[in-house]
Amino acid sequence: MFVSFTDWEFDGNVENAVENMKGFWPEMKKHGATNMRATVTGEKTLRTMTIWSSKEQVEANIDQIRAAAGTAVGMTTTGGMMGTVAVELD
Repeated sequence: MFVSFTDWEFDGNVENAVENMKGFWPEMKKHGATNMRATVTGEKTLRTMTIWSSKEQVEANIDQIRAAAGTAVGMTTTGGMMGTVAVELD
């Protein structure tokens, strides 16, 4: 599994941010996203974790995906990381 973490700054309206993310989800899936989770990390910040079906596909498109997502959901990217999942525990 390949995962990206993206830090976002937004207007603080969590409900609106969630609805916007849900609306953009079909576009993310077109690029190979299979799962996404978002965590509120501050008054006006979020961190998303997205699982991707293809490392190569996301690495080739991550900048465009983040830019399009930011525009679609009204948030600004402030940082991000990617990597292979080392362990998954239930």
